[in-house]
Amino acid sequence: MNRVLEQLKEKQQTFAGSAFVAFLQDSRHAPQDRLSFLPCVTPLVMGMAELGSKLLGEDCDPVTRRTAEARNWVLFRKDLQALELDTAADLSGMLQLVWGEDSSEARRALYGLTKMAAEASPIKRQVLMMTLDAVSRVALTALEHVAREVKSSCGKTLGCFNALHTLLDVGPWAVGAVELDLLPEMEQEALEMVDEVFTLIGDMADQLQGYAERKIEVRDQQFRWELLKTEVEQTSAQSFQEFGNSRIQALCQSVGFGASDTQLVQRFFNFMSSSWGERRIGETPPWKCDVTDDHTPYELSLALEGSRPEIRFLIETQRPDGPTTLQSSWDDGLALNDRLNQEFGVPLERFNLVKDLFEPRVPTARFSLWHAFCLKPNGQPELKVYLNPKARGPEHSKALVKEALTRLGFTNAWRFLSEVAMRRGGKDQLIYFSLDMAGQAAARVKIYIAHTDATADDIEAVMSQAKEYVPGEAQAFCQKLQKEGRFQAPRSTLTCLAFTSDDDVRPYSVTLHCPIRCYVENDQESMKRIRNVLAPQSYTVLDSAVNALCRRPLESAVGLIQWASMRREGGKVRATFYLATEAYGIVVPRAVETQRPAGISLMSA
Repeated sequence: MNRVLEQLKEKQQTFAGSAFVAFLQDSRHAPQDRLSFLPCVTPLVMGMAELGSKLLGEDCDPVTRRTAEARNWVLFRKDLQALELDTAADLSGMLQLVWGEDSSEARRALYGLTKMAAEASPIKRQVLMMTLDAVSRVALTALEHVAREVKSSCGKTLGCFNALHTLLDVGPWAVGAVELDLLPEMEQEALEMVDEVFTLIGDMADQLQGYAERKIEVRDQQFRWELLKTEVEQTSAQSFQEFGNSRIQALCQSVGFGASDTQLVQRFFNFMSSSWGERRIGETPPWKCDVTDDHTPYELSLALEGSRPEIRFLIETQRPDGPTTLQSSWDDGLALNDRLNQEFGVPLERFNLVKDLFEPRVPTARFSLWHAFCLKPNGQPELKVYLNPKARGPEHSKALVKEALTRLGFTNAWRFLSEVAMRRGGKDQLIYFSLDMAGQAAARVKIYIAHTDATADDIEAVMSQAKEYVPGEAQAFCQKLQKEGRFQAPRSTLTCLAFTSDDDVRPYSVTLHCPIRCYVENDQESMKRIRNVLAPQSYTVLDSAVNALCRRPLESAVGLIQWASMRREGGKVRATFYLATEAYGIVVPRAVETQRPAGISLMSA
């Protein structure tokens, strides 16, 4: 018998330290929330009378059983009503309480315990009662503590726990300290019975805890949706500049940018959006800007080398009023070039050499002209333009880029692109052509290639052409962020090959761009994957930036982190993360989409 008592004590202590008991004791949740699983134990409450009779080795008289069940049910339902958990107002609600999926483990526990009691010998029934007493006292101690919190917080008294405690202390199957004479084979059966009882109760406790936690999450999620809805409504009333400046301020502060650097970023943002920045954001975008998934006409990004940040933004000019079009974006972008030249002396000679090639000629082009700004702490601003190789149609993109490179003096670069970087033919598409807006001889030309239906090996083959290539580095980056063996998301994995005019035979750097939001359920998952590829000091800075920009829980949507990129340069890895401002909407994971209230728009990636 000593082995049984030791086993019983050990199991009781384990249950006392279980996640279920810890949940009941967790004061971070309101006491009513911790008890929200109570409807799920309805089968156990309704079957208590029959279980009790079987434990006593008696046949339960139907009238007596129904009387006891009615008494238990009245007391239990009164507590449910006090906690606003009663759903048994009609037959459907009652059936759900008794036969619903959420009460399946309570039913299994009841059936299992009743069967054990009915088939047990008198000695084994005594062991069974001792086991139930041990587990019940642990649970009741925790439950009664929660009940006292309920009374303290809202003045409501719960009676069922006290009644059950009384039943254990002085009821017909109360158990005191007993010493049973067990034969060896009976002792082994008793040990197995103890294990089985704690397994049944443990499985039920896990289901009850899971149910309560889901209820809490649903309620909290609804609350967060309402907050987000308010944020969206407030955003739509702001101007593009007001909202953009608030996002830039949050990003700069989060990564330790000083006041003068922050003001410089905002100065350029305001200047570059000055012709349309006072326009109200509204509820729908002026046009389907391809800078971000929700069509906000600007995107922020954060480049990191160790813990040293670089703040960047990408912007597409809009009409100050009326609809933005592909042609108006081009015309307004050219006007911005002229203003940048007049105000800051930004050279336009290289851009003007190729300007006529990239003017949009087909309505299917996704963009015409974008501008980018970059600033390191205490550094000088850097500007770039992005042009569309498909401005005359996809079928002309190769000839267009080849001609542009030739005009700029990068004759050898096209040979490398066509023979090495785009060796898969139609699966490798020219997507962006970027120019540094600088006058020095070593100013860059960057060519972006979209690798459709690519594998990590395909990406590695392109990345291996960089001068500072480290074998396997790009492949690991891809696989840790995108997981899949073949990358077939709506947004293709990109490589960016950068050439300088003093060496156009081979790219001086190759950057890998992963559309991480296409491979995760939410931004919380993005951050978990990014942690696996980023140095700890860099991750700390990114984490601060993401939390500063995010106006909703990371797990509630996907797309704040649009792209993750890496390249090796100067012996160091440089990682960049492209961050959406989500002015117009969010992409909601399937798991929480049904809880979205009206008024929050969803966008496809």
